[in-house]
Amino acid sequence: MGVCSQSAFSPINQTTILTTNGSWDLNKYVWSQTHPVASKIDNPNLDFDAIDNWIGLGPKENLSISRDGQFFAYTVERGIEYHKRDDSLVVQSTTSAWRQSYSGAGPGFFSGNDKEYVFKYKRDLYFLSLGGEQPLCVKEVASYKLPDNGRNEWLAYRLNSNLSSLVLQSLLTKVAKRFDAVADYSFDESCEWLALLLTNVSKELVIYNLRTGIERHFQSIAGYCFDKSGKTLILKTVEKTLRGSVTSLQYVVLPEGTSKMIWSTADSAVSLGNYSVDGSGRQVLFTVQNRHDSITENSICYYKSGMNKAVMKLSNQMAGIDAGAEIQASALFTGNDRYIQFSLQQRFCSPMLLPGAASLDVWSFRDTILQSAQQYLLKETPTYAAVFNLETGQILRLEKGCEKLCLLGDDFAIIKKSGATINGDRFWEKDYKKDINWLVSLKDGSRTLLQTRGGDYTFWFSPGGRYLVYFDVDRHCNYFSYDLRTGKLMNISAGVPVRQLGYTDPFLRPREQPAQPIGVAGWLQGDEGLLVYDKYDIWRLNLAGNKQPVNFTNGYGRSHQILFTLMGSERNQYTDLVISKNDTLLLRAFNRGNKYNGFFRKVLNSETLPLLLYMGPYFMVAPCFINSTSGRTLMGDGMKPLKAVDSNTWIIKRQSATEAPNYFITHDFKIYKPLTDLQPQKRYNWVTAELHSFKQLDGTMSQGILYKPENFDPSKKYQVIISFYDQLSDQLYQYPKPGYQTAPDLFECPSWMVSHGYLVFLPDVYFTKAKWGPSTVNTMEGAALYLSQLSYVDSKHIGVVGHSNSGRFGYYLLTHSHSFAAMSIGSGMGGTDVLSAALSLGLPNSYGSYESLLKWAEVSALGAGGLGNIWQNKKSWLDHTAVLHIDQVTAPLLLFHNKKDGDDVRLAIELFISLRRLEKKAWWLQYDNGSHRLFKLEDQRDFTVRYTQFFDHYLKGAPAPRWMTEGIPFKLKEIESRFELDPGGSCGKNCPVCKSLHALKSNSLKSLSASTKKK
Repeated sequence: MGVCSQSAFSPINQTTILTTNGSWDLNKYVWSQTHPVASKIDNPNLDFDAIDNWIGLGPKENLSISRDGQFFAYTVERGIEYHKRDDSLVVQSTTSAWRQSYSGAGPGFFSGNDKEYVFKYKRDLYFLSLGGEQPLCVKEVASYKLPDNGRNEWLAYRLNSNLSSLVLQSLLTKVAKRFDAVADYSFDESCEWLALLLTNVSKELVIYNLRTGIERHFQSIAGYCFDKSGKTLILKTVEKTLRGSVTSLQYVVLPEGTSKMIWSTADSAVSLGNYSVDGSGRQVLFTVQNRHDSITENSICYYKSGMNKAVMKLSNQMAGIDAGAEIQASALFTGNDRYIQFSLQQRFCSPMLLPGAASLDVWSFRDTILQSAQQYLLKETPTYAAVFNLETGQILRLEKGCEKLCLLGDDFAIIKKSGATINGDRFWEKDYKKDINWLVSLKDGSRTLLQTRGGDYTFWFSPGGRYLVYFDVDRHCNYFSYDLRTGKLMNISAGVPVRQLGYTDPFLRPREQPAQPIGVAGWLQGDEGLLVYDKYDIWRLNLAGNKQPVNFTNGYGRSHQILFTLMGSERNQYTDLVISKNDTLLLRAFNRGNKYNGFFRKVLNSETLPLLLYMGPYFMVAPCFINSTSGRTLMGDGMKPLKAVDSNTWIIKRQSATEAPNYFITHDFKIYKPLTDLQPQKRYNWVTAELHSFKQLDGTMSQGILYKPENFDPSKKYQVIISFYDQLSDQLYQYPKPGYQTAPDLFECPSWMVSHGYLVFLPDVYFTKAKWGPSTVNTMEGAALYLSQLSYVDSKHIGVVGHSNSGRFGYYLLTHSHSFAAMSIGSGMGGTDVLSAALSLGLPNSYGSYESLLKWAEVSALGAGGLGNIWQNKKSWLDHTAVLHIDQVTAPLLLFHNKKDGDDVRLAIELFISLRRLEKKAWWLQYDNGSHRLFKLEDQRDFTVRYTQFFDHYLKGAPAPRWMTEGIPFKLKEIESRFELDPGGSCGKNCPVCKSLHALKSNSLKSLSASTKKK
């Protein structure tokens, strides 16, 4: 490796980096190169003060808009991820310059008549007249609630001065009503009633009708619930008598207030569990707990309007409940109110230990589950879903043994039945977890075998309830509908190109057969059909199977490399509702080529092409497909446009690499007017982003983002850090918010290193199955070769960083490449010693199961393709085991594995001991409170300093800090940080940077000595 040209560095200072007031003095450790020409931009580099006080829009959940679209409200916050704090609440006009802000206030809501914005500010409740200046204030408000119907017509609040006093106020008429001695209060789901539990001796419940003003009073209340329509009230009462307490359940018809006792008990051993009312308000369900001999037995009781009393419907002794099975303490009506859904638990009996038996584990090659995992399974007491048919009185146990309830519909359920290897890890066997899916009738318990291996998320019941739809990977990735009335099965996507509706990882080469659907977009009204996605376009399928599939977007997406996803109809912004026949749908669009983002319009029943509304070099809200090896979404934190209820007014959040996220208003998705202008990056040396295409070593093409500093000088040679994961180029127009380093990777936050004079490159990595190591080298070496040919790149000083999944890939790169001057890698998930990881025990919470990690290593490797059978692919396995190739390492390494990061720590020890044994330059940063990443502020700051210093030394020629030249003995842990730069020290043998600095110092001393002798 070469040495950087002579540059200036900060003077040595042996004091701590923290100043007396606790702030960070960056001048004591940040090293800066001398620019060959004057900078065109004089903005300072990012520092810790900038990060701690970075201004940005608050959470999208805090954004609201008035019904008429004339006003909107949002919050502004300071700080960074994990350490954000509210800064202010802003309420402003969408049509004029009127704007009000309140420092430290939280989000509120617009009144239903669009005249006020109501919010809490410190301890007071404010009523801001929209367009006015001075809000009305109610002092010392403890809390407030409003009905959950979105109309914002009523408000109830309590005062700190008298917490038992409640004020109910109409936000439309301003009429207020006061209630005293209130212990608790709430609005019912229908938003028709305000219910108040009082503190008086009689434990009174008062319900107040918001529409009519009628009040109803009930005594001795211990609990209550309304039905959805607000027409029925269920009361739990507890009355004290001379003989003890009597607990009762009453059924009240509203608004008349007629009441009927449907159940009661004076037995202290009997208690009332949960209770609920169905959607019609005519059926009541509740559980009763009976305690005897230290055993609690649950039963389920039922009442229907017109009955004299509630009856016990279910008990442990009833026919249909297996011996030893016990009803659990909760029950509920199913969605159509025809069944009672409940759970059964098998009673566990501890077996008698064999007297005089040895205590040992007998491991057998025939074991379905490893002995080490069996002990955890024994601690679990499984529960099983069951239903009770209210019409026939039949009990139907849906789950038994290895069965699992996958989906519950109106009159049917999908049960997934696994084979003999349930919860086992014998993945090499032919029938390992060969899922068998059954359609179960809740009416009579009959079962129909579905010939598909579909997983949990590949089944859907149509909204109308007539069809079951499922996606079948094995049958060319087609959608099938099953008519629940006739039993007819139909391939409803026949005619769509083979496997086009299945998800294939775009970064696996060659492409494998899909394992899952890309997804359902929406349902058509009346069970006429559904919309589903392929990689680019949306298809319309007929549920009855009597019409050919239609490419709803007319193939426009595929022909233009545009990914379409359904955002909703113009009358409604939500996609989870059924789509009407003549709806005009809004489509969000993302161009995979140039990374533009925008919107199209398409009428549901029209055969025309999607109408382009806008596409541009911004990030707003991109399709949310699952992407590549990581399972991350395709794009980051986009915001779905927010629509005003009574106006065709939408607010979107727009951003780019050089423009901070801000709100814009649009009425047609063609013209966008800015509403906010937060641009904190303009005060600092920010970044620019460019999309670059480059050849990989095998000659295939890939893309990547190159971030440059805003004061980029093409005549200068820049050092580059490459950060990789899988597909990263799609985030070209995302705003790279600044932040501290929480792990070695840079794809979420490149701005710190770029602001400090580096270029950062994020390439797309393509993987070949069973060769994720060589695939990494193929991309990274190709990227390095491409970057080296750029006139402004210092080709001898290119670094690489990776973490988590890319940490695993990075360990292979560390031991198989000599093109990089320094690397920082963390938490590599088995990449240090894949053999050891694969043959380890996957205990609970390790990869989310009880299975060993052998399947992970042989088959999936988190999407990058496993390495196959160890004994049939020994060469590949040995090649991917980094600790066996430590002798080939040439790049200094900054290792990152924290103490709370599971089994990865053990593997990191293997790696570090190997590096140390062969005297390779390596430093391991292991934070006590860190897990997979760093979350504590002091840890993030510390790592950011050391990370910067490490690369400054090896890429920019800065002196190494003392923690690199001297280390930090354990006895000085938390006593000395040793951030001070050490020009006279050495980071290790044969370091060209240290040698150059020593020679510079020696020459300076010789010159000084010669000058002194002359004098």
